[in-house]
Amino acid sequence: MRAALLAGTLLLGACTADGGGPGAVATGSGPVVPSPVPGTPPDVLLDPGVHSLEVAGEPATVLVPDRPAGRLVVYAHGYGADLGALLDDEAFGGLAQGLLASGYAVAASDAGGDAWGSAPSVEAHAALAATARGLTGADEVFLVAESMGGLAGAQLVTGDRIEGLRAYAGIAPLCDLGSVYGDFTESVDAAYGADVDEALERLSPVRLDAGVPVRLWASEDDTVVARDRNADVCAAQVLADGGTAQVVATRGQHGDPSHYDLDGVLAFFDDAATG
Repeated sequence: MRAALLAGTLLLGACTADGGGPGAVATGSGPVVPSPVPGTPPDVLLDPGVHSLEVAGEPATVLVPDRPAGRLVVYAHGYGADLGALLDDEAFGGLAQGLLASGYAVAASDAGGDAWGSAPSVEAHAALAATARGLTGADEVFLVAESMGGLAGAQLVTGDRIEGLRAYAGIAPLCDLGSVYGDFTESVDAAYGADVDEALERLSPVRLDAGVPVRLWASEDDTVVARDRNADVCAAQVLADGGTAQVVATRGQHGDPSHYDLDGVLAFFDDAATG
């Protein structure tokens, strides 16, 4: 049974836990349990189209394909971006449209804006994944994190925050907060306040659980998020821990169109899917 839902409100509680040393996860562990949309029975799925929600106190958008394949992509945005990236024809927006055409639902949250992997941003993405999974009927979930979103993405993987997660794709992902702190000091300080030193220790680099396949698109020419301190480090750590990881060479500067490789992402997700 499907019903159109153009706007709804979801208030999902967030939980946090104290973090440890480098790579430790400072948020709760395990998947979040979604709350029902007020006025909508729990067995009703969203119609195809664009749906605006509020999840964990954050604006969110869910795109539902005309012919759902039972798969959901959760997107963690980069610095200076928000959920509007889903509807932008440039960059990730074009990739999102290709995913939709292939039967994937796609969801994004503002997740605190320029949050640099903070605990509330991780919780917002975890809540979005649980909620969108229920509203789309997806059995399998795939995570895409771009640039700054890589910090939240890695913690979602390592904390086992997303039920049904099959694979993690990173687009020029930030894996080492310290590698960009000098260029974004004011923004990172605003996100963490008095806890910035702890965050720098814990997320420089952030750790990835080797149980989830990883593919990262990154360029040696990127001077914003240096590949050798970020994508290469994350992939090497996953491989050292016995997991599956690959860095796909792109070209040009940060945000170059070569990073938005629809065919490569679809092939990666198809290989990782179990359904």
